[in-house]
Amino acid sequence: MQLKDVGEFQFIHHIESDTIYDGHTIYKGIGDDCAVYKSTDGYDQLISTDTMVEGVHFSFRYMEPYDVGYRLMTANISDIAAMGGIPRQVVLSVAAHEDMSLATLTSIYRGIKDQCKEYKINLIGGDTVRTEGPMVWTVTIVGEVPRGRAILRSCAQPGDIIGVTDSLGLAATGLEALRRGYEDYPISVTVHRRPIPQIELGWTLRQLGVHSMNDISDGLSSELYEIAEASNVSLNIDSEAIPLHEETRRLAKQVGLSPLHYALHGGEDFKLLFTAPKSLEKDLLQLSGVTIIGFVTAGPPEVTMMGADQKAYRLEKKGYNHFHESCY
Repeated sequence: MQLKDVGEFQFIHHIESDTIYDGHTIYKGIGDDCAVYKSTDGYDQLISTDTMVEGVHFSFRYMEPYDVGYRLMTANISDIAAMGGIPRQVVLSVAAHEDMSLATLTSIYRGIKDQCKEYKINLIGGDTVRTEGPMVWTVTIVGEVPRGRAILRSCAQPGDIIGVTDSLGLAATGLEALRRGYEDYPISVTVHRRPIPQIELGWTLRQLGVHSMNDISDGLSSELYEIAEASNVSLNIDSEAIPLHEETRRLAKQVGLSPLHYALHGGEDFKLLFTAPKSLEKDLLQLSGVTIIGFVTAGPPEVTMMGADQKAYRLEKKGYNHFHESCY
């Protein structure tokens, strides 16, 4: 059965069940012109939006439909994590060809709903439209954070240490392995298809008192520059300190590239990059997966990397650019 066989409204009825996972924040979900939700006293509201286009951000050659929905939600939830917040509600829209399989769309929605259920996020509305081009998904997510406590990119300070969470470059490693038809990269492929947002860790970092934070969606080099430019400081990192997984090192050797290529410029890991007072270093290192990779200094907004030869180089900003390249 195809989308054209059921139409927009029948399709909405088809997917609208099992969409509320935290009823105390909702007055009215799907079914009216607008949803009605309530905010929490003493909290600021967070809102972000993200779009994924078939052939640019995902491909059914490398991902199952369920994975598309799963990763779409992770990309949005990760934005809330980077602010030290809690995700609460989402609305989403899809533009699909009328010949799109209903089973494919249903599976994508199942990936979306499973992520929403995991993090108690309510799916409260959206839109379904026809397109003659590739499939397009857009999600708007609403979250909240204690009033005045959102972690911004613009608050890094000279003297801060720079930290990251978990291994970097695994998502790009997984995509590379899939493109080349390489086997025996199970962890990387899983991270590419079903990355996990770090909501609880973002919350913990905020509570500890980190100064700035960013999620790593477009590659570490790009995210470092976003903090440097927003805060008007210089960031200095040690290439030897960047946490790399064994699969990334192995694949890089197999294809003749530096493993740092995947960590610095690959993107879509959805891990966290942060700066924090030096006094927090001991507490930070007690958190699972946290690695300190550098420090912040006063100066022009730039990023410097110490190489294995112990020489400092200006790091190039080579993260993913939507208008210059495609993931697929």
